[in-house]
Amino acid sequence: MKILYLGPEDGRLVVADELGSGFNVCHVRAERDLVVQAVRDAAVIFDASMKVRLDRALLDSATGLQLIITATTGADHIDSAALAERGIPLLTLKTEREFLRGITPAAELSWLLLLACARRLRAALRHVEQGNWDREQFPGTMLRGRTLGLIGCGRIGGWMARYARAFDMTVIGHDPFVTELPPEVKPASLAEVLAGADFVSIHVHYTDATRGLLGAKELALMKDGAALINTSRGAIVDESALLAGLAAGKPAALGVDVLEGEPDIRHSRIWQYAQTHDYVTITPHIGGFSPDALASVLRHTAARIRHHFARRAA
Repeated sequence: MKILYLGPEDGRLVVADELGSGFNVCHVRAERDLVVQAVRDAAVIFDASMKVRLDRALLDSATGLQLIITATTGADHIDSAALAERGIPLLTLKTEREFLRGITPAAELSWLLLLACARRLRAALRHVEQGNWDREQFPGTMLRGRTLGLIGCGRIGGWMARYARAFDMTVIGHDPFVTELPPEVKPASLAEVLAGADFVSIHVHYTDATRGLLGAKELALMKDGAALINTSRGAIVDESALLAGLAAGKPAALGVDVLEGEPDIRHSRIWQYAQTHDYVTITPHIGGFSPDALASVLRHTAARIRHHFARRAA
C-alpha cells in the first residue's frame, strides 16, 4: 500500500519504521506538480507540511485514495467536501487530545511572540543589525501585573495561562466549548477579554463559526497599547479589519505565526504591511515544528494509519 508522505524528508524514516511491512512510504517535496504526479496511485496521503492545497482537482487525480491523515490539528487546506462525496476519511490531530497534551512547541512559540511584542524585539534586532546601540528607543512592557486575555482555553491556551502565572500576570479567558477552564484562568466574555487584556492571544480551531471571529467591532474594544497574538489561523481575524486596526493602534503590536492564504504570503496585506511597520512580527507557521515533538507526532500519526486499516480488515 502506497503512503504518500508530505513533510520533512528525515521524517520518512520515522513513518516507515512505525508502519512496518505492507506499507510503501513514498516521500516527495511538498510542491504541487510533484504531488499531482505522485498521488495518482497513492492509497493514503500523510500530510505533515500544509504547503500544498489538497483541493478537488488534485484529489480527483488520486483515484485509489482511501485515507488522508495529517500531523496537524487544522486541515483548512484540504477539500473536506470533495473527500466526503467519495466517502474518504480525513483524520487530523484535533481529536487526539490526550496525546497532544504533552506537545508544547505551539504554546512556546505563542509565548515567544508575546514577548517579542512586549519588548519590541523585531525593531530592536534591526536597530543593532544596523550598527546602532540606543536602548532608549525601545522601552519595553513589564509583564508582571499585566493581564493576558485568552480566546480559547484548551490545550495551548492552558499552557499560555501557566506561563503567564509564572510571570505573575493575571489571566482572563473566553471559551464557550470548555466546561472547566484551567485554574489560572478567570472566565470572561469575549468583549471582556478584548477590553481588559494587555495581551490577547488566540487559540481556537478554525471553523466556519470562527472565521472572522475578530472583526472591526471586536478589535475596537482592545485597550490602548494592547498586543494581539495569533498562532491559530489567519482567517480567524478579519484581514481588512486588522489592517485598519493596526493603523489606528488597536492592536498596538501584532505577533502572528499564521496568515490567510499561506504559504503564498506575498499577496497577504498583513505581510505587505509588516515590511514598513516593525511592530508586526510574523513567523512562517513554525509553532508546531520542533524536531523532537515532530518525531513523536509523526510516529503517533503513522500508528493511526496502521490501526485504521487493521480495523477495516477485522
